[in-house]
Amino acid sequence: MEQSQQQTLQNLGFEIANKAVENAQLRAQLSALQGENEQLKSRIEELSKKGANND
Repeated sequence: MEQSQQQTLQNLGFEIANKAVENAQLRAQLSALQGENEQLKSRIEELSKKGANND
């Protein structure tokens, strides 16, 4: 294989690896935000119930 083709393939390999890392980081962030979102929903429900009890 020509050297330039090998270089292109190597560059694409690095790019794919970098995107995989980025993807994993974004999935971790998403997961953390989803957990935070669930906690906030629970807290809102608690506060709503307390508010309803005060009526």
